[in-house]
Amino acid sequence: MKVTLEMVLTRFFAQHKEANLFSKITDTQMHHALLGIQLLPRHMKNLSADYLYVTDQFYYSAQISRDCRKVKPDNVYPPDIAETDLSFIVFGSEAPDSGDLSQNAIFIQTDMELAEGFNALQNVYAEFIEWGRQLDFAIFRNADFQEFIDISEEMIACPILVYDPALKLLAYSRMYPGLDDRIFQTAIANGYLDLETVKYFEKERIFAQMDHTGSAVGEPDNFRMHADFARAINIRNELAVYCILLYTSEYPRSYINELYQIFCNSIEHLLEKQHADFLKNRSVTDYFLMDLLDNPETPPEQIKERIYYNDLDYEGNYIVICLHSDIKQKPSENYFIQLLRNNMINCRIFAYHGGIVILYHLPKFRETDYRDYLRDQLHTILKDFADRSITLYFSKPFTTIGQFAEAYQQAESLHQMNLSMNDTMYCFYEDHWLKYLIGSTPQKEKSFSFCEPSLLQMLHADTKKSRQQLEILYEYLRCDRKLTDVAGKLGMHRNNVIYHVKQISEEFHLNFDDPDVRLRLLMSFEVLKFSKLFIR
Repeated sequence: MKVTLEMVLTRFFAQHKEANLFSKITDTQMHHALLGIQLLPRHMKNLSADYLYVTDQFYYSAQISRDCRKVKPDNVYPPDIAETDLSFIVFGSEAPDSGDLSQNAIFIQTDMELAEGFNALQNVYAEFIEWGRQLDFAIFRNADFQEFIDISEEMIACPILVYDPALKLLAYSRMYPGLDDRIFQTAIANGYLDLETVKYFEKERIFAQMDHTGSAVGEPDNFRMHADFARAINIRNELAVYCILLYTSEYPRSYINELYQIFCNSIEHLLEKQHADFLKNRSVTDYFLMDLLDNPETPPEQIKERIYYNDLDYEGNYIVICLHSDIKQKPSENYFIQLLRNNMINCRIFAYHGGIVILYHLPKFRETDYRDYLRDQLHTILKDFADRSITLYFSKPFTTIGQFAEAYQQAESLHQMNLSMNDTMYCFYEDHWLKYLIGSTPQKEKSFSFCEPSLLQMLHADTKKSRQQLEILYEYLRCDRKLTDVAGKLGMHRNNVIYHVKQISEEFHLNFDDPDVRLRLLMSFEVLKFSKLFIR
């Protein structure tokens, strides 16, 4: 960590308000990085500009000033430090003479003894070093943003907020629960930057400044209650997070900004370290969509408000596609995602939890047309990957972004239940909705309560006759009672099918002309198939 003279002095005088400062030291020296603080040795040899040297007023006046005047009456530098960037702290109980002030010396008028003053400066320096050590360790452990704020807020003494590119609040200073600031309180209450604030920042060109220079400074007004420092952190030319500090401190702004930049630089180092996992080729809109997947209970009114600053229409004709493959290496995955983006229009594509999610804005086809349309388009893109294990899982079409998380769950559940067909890479929810319903039923052991007793009776009998009855009944229902089709599937004579169906109806008192009976039987078969008690 870069610890400067300004940082040390500012914190020292905040802790020792009775002390007075006298100095002509330059801004360059004030912002010079220090390697440490040392007592000034009597021999005055081998001094380094990277250290701050501490002495008392008696020695400075009697030795340093006297020796300097011997060389150059108009210069107070001793011979061996003339024209250097050495810095001295001089402790004394009396205000210095104007002739003793130089661009090297800082006089601190105080009743503290030299040893006491030196120890106080050392403690301040050690506080900064310890803070830097904690930040470095947090980077090493891939800590979350909240931990970075937690270990920094006492040192910086100003509220900090961290947002993702979609302006979702990721972390904030928890030391200020009662802070009188509308933006701060609204962000915490909502979990994101609200639309009114976004429009205000747009009007004030805050986002434009950050896009252009990477940072922006705002002054208080009727809307913004505190000055703020904003910084956009980009990793590999892609926006990663926004960091915002509210200036609520009595410390000088330059000092607070210096500490804030240390904090932001640590966040940047963290993201650089984990950029492959953090970014994953995501855009601002991708972050927004992933947040909806992470928080599926997000209210529709909140989604409508947040969608304002995302490249999406709330209403539309959408479908979710979850793509799973054996393409697991990050460079290959990123290449694959970019290939899809280059060849698919009207969609958002991003990596999420081991798969690739596609939010597709469908053209206004008849409902029966979209499946063939998607198959044709995806086949063209994926034909060169026939050697890879790729399966696509499709949700039902839906009409608002508020249904996005539910649609994702539909598609992803097909993958989780391993419902892909052996002869195709395309798996549609409509083909498996009943399996999805059964699979999502709590306490699956109770699924047998859905089964018709007649089927359970055939199953438990486990005879050649009962197994044949199950097979004939299943195909009879699946073929919508078309006897010729049933006979063809089973390799039986049509009359033989008629005989067995009649026998099943009479034996188990089943009226196949009743659509409710047929529906219950079909659902019962799906329950048995899901439980792997009936294999077909």
